[in-house]
This record gives sequence, structure tokens and C-alpha cells, in this order.
Amino acid sequence: MSTVLKSIPVADARHEALRIDGQRVWRDATIDVRNPYDGTLVGTVPKATLD
Repeated sequence: MSTVLKSIPVADARHEALRIDGQRVWRDATIDVRNPYDGTLVGTVPKATLD
């Protein structure tokens, strides 16, 4: 398979929220999701904690 990889601008990265009881919940603490091939940021996901 021939695929050309291109960088995604940080502004285009996907930022997701937790979904609890059907509601979207935003958190300050997040985990970066990076492309394993070139390390570019492709999105963020909230970090779930017990508090």
C-alpha cells in the first residue's frame, strides 16, 4: 500500500470529551494521542481520575 503521510496542524487535532451518562464532560487533564509513525499530535483525550 502506498500512502503519503502528511502532518496534521495542531489546530486540526481532534479534542474529545469523556461521555458520562450521555453527557460530554471536559477535563483539564488530558492525554496526547500521537501518530506512532512520525510523532505528530493527532488529538487529545481526557484523563479519567477517581476524584
